[in-house]
Amino acid sequence: MSVIRVLWRFLVLLLHMLAGIWLSLSIHKTRLADGKTLPDPEPVARWSARLLHIMGIRVITHGRPPKEPGLIVANHISWADIPTLNALTGAAFLSKDSIRYWPVIGWFAIASGSVFIRRGKHEAQRVSAAIAERLLEKRNLAIFPEGTTSDGSEVRRFFPRLLGAAIDTHSPVIPVALRYINEGKLDARIPYTKGRSFLLILLSVLARRGSEVHVFFCDPIPSSECDRRSLADAARKAIQAALSDT
Repeated sequence: MSVIRVLWRFLVLLLHMLAGIWLSLSIHKTRLADGKTLPDPEPVARWSARLLHIMGIRVITHGRPPKEPGLIVANHISWADIPTLNALTGAAFLSKDSIRYWPVIGWFAIASGSVFIRRGKHEAQRVSAAIAERLLEKRNLAIFPEGTTSDGSEVRRFFPRLLGAAIDTHSPVIPVALRYINEGKLDARIPYTKGRSFLLILLSVLARRGSEVHVFFCDPIPSSECDRRSLADAARKAIQAALSDT
């Protein structure tokens, strides 16, 4: 039965990816015609929600996304974090520069207005300016300040540098806690940690009946009168507190 499930879901996933190619090209064409710097986030958010449905990942929210856009700060577990946050908030992301060259995913990252970070001496200043630009345009932008993924059992130390853009633009920081559950326990298959193959993770997810991602929206943290370190610590503590209650 699991073989049939994998084959069926993979076929549907492939068709969804093809639809994603058409959508990303359509968005890019519209942006060129209208001269807009950022697209409408709704089409990409709907595509992300459909992707999660195809993968059998049920999204369960705790709290509500804030009405005022800001800098979303989340713990990082899996590739699924990105479509999850995008589906719920329409957020763009801070991504490694190599992501922009990935088929479909990279095109969508570009289409959603994501900020790409490269290696370089002055890259931190450029990225901070780009994040600030998104925030001033009143768009949600999400970052993963742990700088890496975990298995979901802990929240690693947050690097504070990128939170400076929230302070500079007087934007709220929105902590969001993510947790993947399968059969009442932490989902051990979804985390995209060092040494794990993306393809094997994908196949294992497609083979299962389904899993859940619990998304906890914490209270926004005003960035005024905060420095980067205290803001990072406050966001991390809020996420830890949300996860400790489950």
